[in-house]
Amino acid sequence: MFELAILKLTAFCNLDCKYCYMFNLEDRTFSRVGRQMPLPTSLTALDRVCEHVEVHGAKRFHVTLHGGEPTLWPEPSFRAFFDRVEAIRDQGLDLSLSMQTNGYRINPRLLRLFSDHQVTIGVSIDGPREYNDAARVNHSGAGTYERVMSTVTSILEGDQGDVLRGFLSVADPRIPPSTYLDWADSLPIRRLDVLWPMDFNHMNPPWPEGGETAYAQTPLYGTWFAELFEDWWRRDDPTLYIRFFYDCLSHYLGSTEHIENIVNDTVPIAVVNTDGQFEYHDYFRGAFDGATRSPFNVITHGFDDLLNDATFNYLLHLHQFLPTECSACPVRSICGGGFLPGRVDATGLPPHRRSVLCHDQLFFFERFHDLIAPWLDRAGATIHSSDYTPVC
Repeated sequence: MFELAILKLTAFCNLDCKYCYMFNLEDRTFSRVGRQMPLPTSLTALDRVCEHVEVHGAKRFHVTLHGGEPTLWPEPSFRAFFDRVEAIRDQGLDLSLSMQTNGYRINPRLLRLFSDHQVTIGVSIDGPREYNDAARVNHSGAGTYERVMSTVTSILEGDQGDVLRGFLSVADPRIPPSTYLDWADSLPIRRLDVLWPMDFNHMNPPWPEGGETAYAQTPLYGTWFAELFEDWWRRDDPTLYIRFFYDCLSHYLGSTEHIENIVNDTVPIAVVNTDGQFEYHDYFRGAFDGATRSPFNVITHGFDDLLNDATFNYLLHLHQFLPTECSACPVRSICGGGFLPGRVDATGLPPHRRSVLCHDQLFFFERFHDLIAPWLDRAGATIHSSDYTPVC
């Protein structure tokens, strides 16, 4: 079954980030759908969630409010939406809500609503000012760092500081890892998701034409992540929380809980765009125009109607689709075929090749293992992974 729905409340944004997979890569769906999700569509999506969990006997479900920039959705729509959420909660479903925002400008009344209805928010920002402002710009081309951090300060100094849970960054190898960690250490909330880039695939690999062999020796993103982890590990400060690293550690200690960019066993997520169309994960949005669109709409279909769709089935049972060339890889259990956006090629969906970030992830996971294994050995712990012989 599905465990999470992403609702695209808006198909427009008040920023113009250069790498944005919604507006500045291959996909142009935003130009063919409504700018805002109608309130009735959002309420129907909640009804579909209730139907789905009832059929499968589930007790909890998560909804992420997304965009575009979701805080640009009308305030009256938020109020009515949250009223329905509370009614659903009163019926016994553990329905949790989160929102990913650029934090550029948030109406204080919305913050109060988010706090009242237990909506947590994450703010997207890509490192120190000079690096963030090279890519995360407004529609006039101006940097956004100062305004976003001003918003963060206002949230934390107000009565709704509980809504802000952390920050999301896209990996930027231009930033020296120590500089990135110094910046992360200075944040008012020291909790971060650091993401692999979503704009690389088999039509757009991270190496220049004919340069894969050389790239494999010193993969740009793998090297950056490895150096970032090594510096973070040396600092030995568990209050500086980088989710990717914690999930990797948890995996090797035997946990089955993890974010969807490692292990690649299942992605139990469906997206609903502003027009009500069910879509595949945003991971595929940078591949080609319309790559995420499915033939289903929330008005006429429920989540169970998606279960036999080839691409949704692929996502739900990803562990069954390990690429052939990955079967003998020493990091296959934690990598699982690699970051999903990088698996797509010109043949379409669902993808079956290994990710073009394979060299990066192999480099990182091997360095990660080599660093933590002796420490765990001394602590009397065991690495739980089919990839490696246990160290103790």
